[in-house]
Amino acid sequence: MDQQVNAQLEQIDQETLTPLVRRVLASETATILDWSHQQLAGGWGGGVGGTALYRFSGRAHDRSTTVPWTLILKVLQARADEPPSDSHYWKREAEAYQSGWFDHLPGGLRAPRCLGVTDQSDQASWIWLEEVVDAIGPHWPLERYGLAARHLGQFNGTYLDAVPSWPWLSTAFIRTDLDHAAPGIARLATSLAHPFVRRMLPGASSDKVLQLWQTREILLTRLERLPHTVCHFDAFRGNLFAQHGSGGREQTVAIDWAFVGSGPVGAEIVALVWVTLLFMAVEATKARDLDTLVFEGYLDGLRDAGWHGAPEQIRLAYTAATALRRVSSLGHFALLAIDEHQDPAVVPSLAPEHLAFFDNLAEIGDFVEHLTEEAHVLLDTLP
Repeated sequence: MDQQVNAQLEQIDQETLTPLVRRVLASETATILDWSHQQLAGGWGGGVGGTALYRFSGRAHDRSTTVPWTLILKVLQARADEPPSDSHYWKREAEAYQSGWFDHLPGGLRAPRCLGVTDQSDQASWIWLEEVVDAIGPHWPLERYGLAARHLGQFNGTYLDAVPSWPWLSTAFIRTDLDHAAPGIARLATSLAHPFVRRMLPGASSDKVLQLWQTREILLTRLERLPHTVCHFDAFRGNLFAQHGSGGREQTVAIDWAFVGSGPVGAEIVALVWVTLLFMAVEATKARDLDTLVFEGYLDGLRDAGWHGAPEQIRLAYTAATALRRVSSLGHFALLAIDEHQDPAVVPSLAPEHLAFFDNLAEIGDFVEHLTEEAHVLLDTLP
């Protein structure tokens, strides 16, 4: 992919960039003086590959002055055998931007401004976006996660039991994400003695994970019976930016809408807690504080949108979906960790930050095991 994309990037000229730069500068007369581009660190394109991010920057002449400009290019690469409803459908984000839906998101949530979408044959789609800069910086105070949760609640509450019929929405993200993780879970189950596995699943944790995997249908079935809404499904700290809108009103800008689709109300905040902890944006020792702030903020956002239901039902969806998301995360990581480091002797020589990641998995895994127990109690007590 990289060689092909790099060749295409070199062909980008002033004629291609000029309308994009004029949109981002809100000027009909800006003239580009120069530009360069660099690849940015990105994710796995929905966990399975096929995404690349680039930052274009340069200078333009506008109204007798020289002004800087930046653009973000997101390259989506085609993957075979993915229907639009699949949890990891490769072109979902491009089709969502083309629909215009992101221009009018409800509540305090918004998406980056899209400057253009172009298809590169049927094998790739390019999304040109504004660059989003966080108003706070890389380290949010814990209370800001509560506000982000409120904005997500406002978003979810608007579509509660009113999910649009757009064909590109994922329809069963939690279930199909587990299906994608199945090869990794199978690999993990046969590699319990591997140093990485013992490190991220110490003690009885591996037994608990594999038991949950075997009985996952119990939680999945209950989740699918709960009220549904539209969920981002990947709204963790790395995909969220604090900004100020008109009149200084605080907003949360969400990027990377690759998973967006129908899901049980309450499942949205799984990523804000679990994935944020997973990538160590919040220390594992603060997991319970994060859990409390996020859950309360989310309920407030739902109420802002007119919801008046039982918090216990939302708590069931959140705890059950978190338990299952941990399993799918472990499945995705197992293939990477075990297959790339098949020789156990390599493990002790890895960089401390890599080892710290697996130690963190163990610590936050203990937190999620408590949520899993809570989910089963709620499952038994709620109608």
